[in-house]
Formats: sequence, C-alpha cells, structure tokens
Amino acid sequence: MLDIETHQPSPLDQLAIDYFATRNRTPSIDFCRRAAGVPETDDAIARRLGVAISTVRGWRDIGVRARGLSCR
Repeated sequence: MLDIETHQPSPLDQLAIDYFATRNRTPSIDFCRRAAGVPETDDAIARRLGVAISTVRGWRDIGVRARGLSCR
C-alpha cells in the first residue's frame, strides 16, 4: 500500500497564502481572526507578508475583537 504524506501548511504559511491570494490586499474579518491565532510574533508575520508591524498588530486587534462576532 502506498502511503502518501499529506503536508499541512503552518498557520503562518496558510496566512501568507491567503494574503497573497487577495488581489486588493484588504483583509477580511476572517483573515484578521486567523492572524490573531498565528503563534508567531508580529515581527515574523510582518516580514513574511512584507507589511509593517503596525499593520499586523491592527489585524490582530481586529481579529481578537471579532472572535465573539458571528457573520451571517
């Protein structure tokens, strides 16, 4: 039997994939929620995505506030 290894991207890798897939670079509330859950530092995320640290902090702040909200 052939065993195929499935590779799940790290939370930071997935965040980068989602960010670069967005054409206008305006993140959604869901993106901000996921950014808040990434365990890496603000600096590491900012370097990976090529944005300012303050931008990452803003996303994370929005994400933390939005965790209790439900979008319908």
